[in-house]
Amino acid sequence: MSGRAIGDPDRLTLRAVFFDAGNTLLSLDYPAIVEALAVEGIPVGREQVWRAECRARVRLDPLLAEIAVRESAEVFTRYMRFTFDELEIAWGARAERVLTALRDINRGQGLWRAATPGASEVLHELTGRGYLVGVISNADGRIETLLRNAGLFEPLSVIIDSHVVGVEKPDPRIFDFALERAGLSPEDAVYVGDFYSLDVVGARRAGLEAILLDPVGAWPPLDCSKIAALGEVADLLPPPSRSARDRLTPK
Repeated sequence: MSGRAIGDPDRLTLRAVFFDAGNTLLSLDYPAIVEALAVEGIPVGREQVWRAECRARVRLDPLLAEIAVRESAEVFTRYMRFTFDELEIAWGARAERVLTALRDINRGQGLWRAATPGASEVLHELTGRGYLVGVISNADGRIETLLRNAGLFEPLSVIIDSHVVGVEKPDPRIFDFALERAGLSPEDAVYVGDFYSLDVVGARRAGLEAILLDPVGAWPPLDCSKIAALGEVADLLPPPSRSARDRLTPK
């Protein structure tokens, strides 16, 4: 973990923690990727794929900062190609077939569909401490269903899906939707995500503080707090104020 504690200790106005979904609360189906590669005679293990994909995020980030639409086939293709490159898998017919198989899975049941280790625990810990917890995600309209299927829906008070509201991170309006729905101000909330250009930059544009999830230490030194696991979020937060506890009620 790196970075200072979140929130002004003199004001203690922090009342909510919003999370990204994919690669934050929801993990890629790494066994499905391993299986798709194995079908093409490319033997790799789950941890290899996980580490490669975490490094691929850093390589994808500059592209995400420049383009207008992030939830697209082009972005998915580039993302997977960076992952294959990190696995030292040469691009060719076999890799293209793996990409097609993964794209089909993503269009069907979704490729980001498993709860990230520690996700359920941190959501319940934060709600138990009096925080409102929610999700703000660039997604395709299915994020609520995926969160339900992963067993993560119950603690969440706010779920914002970019496909539903019509704007994507880093547009600050998507954070504004969440704050408005929760009845909070920007200084009341912190955001946790896995891409600097979308999650940290976007949250700051809306006036929120941000924490970057960096599981394998792939990101260079940055001007934000970084954590290696979701369980570290609570260590950075002050207790919510008494007024916050009075206001936050179960969904």
